[in-house]
Amino acid sequence: MINIINALLPELFLSLSIFFILMAGVFKKNSYNFVTNLSLFALSLIFLILFNIDTFKIKVFSDTFISDPFTNFIKILIVVSSLFILNFSQAFIKENKIDKFEYPIIILIAILGMFIMVSSNDLILFYLGLELQSLSLYILAAIDRDNQRSSESGIKYFILSALSSGLLLYGCSLLYGFTGSTNFDQIALQLNS
Repeated sequence: MINIINALLPELFLSLSIFFILMAGVFKKNSYNFVTNLSLFALSLIFLILFNIDTFKIKVFSDTFISDPFTNFIKILIVVSSLFILNFSQAFIKENKIDKFEYPIIILIAILGMFIMVSSNDLILFYLGLELQSLSLYILAAIDRDNQRSSESGIKYFILSALSSGLLLYGCSLLYGFTGSTNFDQIALQLNS
């Protein structure tokens, strides 16, 4: 049980942070700055969690979720780049008057999807992480509802992503048909033999 919590600690903390920050943003008026600061603080705490987590290899949930030094390193890169993005996009967001409190929360949800994708050791979990990240990015592409280009880009991104998701699922079904498993390790074993 401790191994499972240890492996899932960054994802669990990020999920709870998203819920807490969303509630804080809903009940406070004009809360863009407050929510952004809370999001930056949560990302800083996740950075510390990832930096101090045990770096041995753990596989949980029937070997579908993996936590090892490489996945932690990639998650640290994601968190650091997200901190820069949230910091440097604030001026642009305020200048274009799209300073909605949902913006940093949607970025946090996209980060959660990236974390799940990085730690996945199974095609199904990889697809769930990819879709969680993609759905967040559709919203970010179309967040400026008054701008026609923003709405157009969101719709185009949604249509192209739906097509590519269908092709990805078709490829996953072919892999499952050839190997009899959705686990990456089993797929590698079957394809190598």
